[in-house]
Amino acid sequence: MKNIRLRYAPSPTGYLHIGNTRTALMNFLFAKHYKGDFIVRIEDTDFERNVDDAIESQFDNLAWLSIEPDESFLKPIKKYGAYKQTEKLEIYKDYANKLIGKGYAYKCFCTQAELEKEREAQNARGIVATKYAGTCANLTKEQIHTKDGMEFNIRFRVPENKEYNIADIVRGDIKFDSNEIGDWVIIKSNGIATYNFAVVVDDFDMEITHVVRGEEHISNTPKQLMVFEALGWTAPTYGHMTLIVDENRKKLSKRSGNQTFFISQYKSLGYLPEAMFNYIALLGWSPGGEDEIFTKEELVKKFDEKRFSKSPSTFDVNKLKWVNSVWMKKIDDEKYLSFIKEFIDPKFEVSKLKEDELNGILMLFKKEIEYGVQINDHIGMFFTEVKVSKEDLELLKSFEYKKLNETLIEQISSIKFDEQSIKDMIKLIGLSLGIKGKDLFMPIRIMTTTQSHGPELAKTIMYLGKEKVLNNLKGI
Repeated sequence: MKNIRLRYAPSPTGYLHIGNTRTALMNFLFAKHYKGDFIVRIEDTDFERNVDDAIESQFDNLAWLSIEPDESFLKPIKKYGAYKQTEKLEIYKDYANKLIGKGYAYKCFCTQAELEKEREAQNARGIVATKYAGTCANLTKEQIHTKDGMEFNIRFRVPENKEYNIADIVRGDIKFDSNEIGDWVIIKSNGIATYNFAVVVDDFDMEITHVVRGEEHISNTPKQLMVFEALGWTAPTYGHMTLIVDENRKKLSKRSGNQTFFISQYKSLGYLPEAMFNYIALLGWSPGGEDEIFTKEELVKKFDEKRFSKSPSTFDVNKLKWVNSVWMKKIDDEKYLSFIKEFIDPKFEVSKLKEDELNGILMLFKKEIEYGVQINDHIGMFFTEVKVSKEDLELLKSFEYKKLNETLIEQISSIKFDEQSIKDMIKLIGLSLGIKGKDLFMPIRIMTTTQSHGPELAKTIMYLGKEKVLNNLKGI
């Protein structure tokens, strides 16, 4: 079997976001499932839009997600050529000139104004305006010679009355009529190869066997097939994944108002890389069955290119939070503590606590929080004076709490303040006052911790400390 080779080819015009992470991840899973190679190459010829640190961001965030390329400009293999398009400009020109020599391409000296004028004339005659790019397609060699020194594009000469077929591994057969595609530019007048030309040369040089990408590239594919055919090369197998949409069924993007769009944002909020990898792998692809929590290794093993969805996939932030909360519970306590400490707000002076005391407080919430920075919504009661909310005061009033409050103050003042002693105290108070269940635990929680919900009650009371708990009780 031929070695499977897939690639992720970002342009450094922006940072790694949910959409291109899904592309990278699916190509990675595909390659690794078949024990093939995953390549990252850089399409960096859009000089005006390139962002200085975008390439570094791409690699840093891919590494954080454990999507590691086998090859890149950082780990090149010489026989596959350069891994940045800006290092291949002369190679693209050479291939373009070969196409000119074979009659598959030509130099176009027409200005944009001339092209628009011709299109208008074609429209007036009822000709499909996109089909013909300009009069340059019919220039003789002598006429071209007289234009030497003038700027020109190089255009691909699109065959007439030809059907191009894509056996798409996601969508099945897709057909294109060449008569609906105009002669298109492969080398711009500034000498830069266009995407649809450069990508073919790159895929050939790197022996790419499969191209898995977003559906926005479907319309590019027939142009790429034309170049493969003209140069006598075998095209890779294509698969075009469906859109990722938000809860409003709009394409997920920063422009559509999705503020948390970049991987770095999720990282800074305290999402685990294992959870992000897990969740994004399920966008537009299914492993089958009811399970939704998988390790990277399990996803590599389960990957099946036949299980791509034909329907748009919804990026559900609440579902991501759930996946992350599951992973938060799965990681060992040492990793959890190391991870969560990075997200504690400096306003909480945790340095005043002993390490085992801080660790105990943080462990209370391992099963409670959905992502890292949420820890700050929970630990405030341990570091600052927190009042019972109006809603919880109203809830407290629905219980017979006054005698309970007096008894708690009396008992807490005299007991040893450890978890077991606090548990015993609560049990004895319940028996002596004839209270049990919610009628016992809910008012105790509100009065001692100032919260109506939280983790294990006895541990929470213990870590709050006797002085703070008594102050909370007396403040009711």
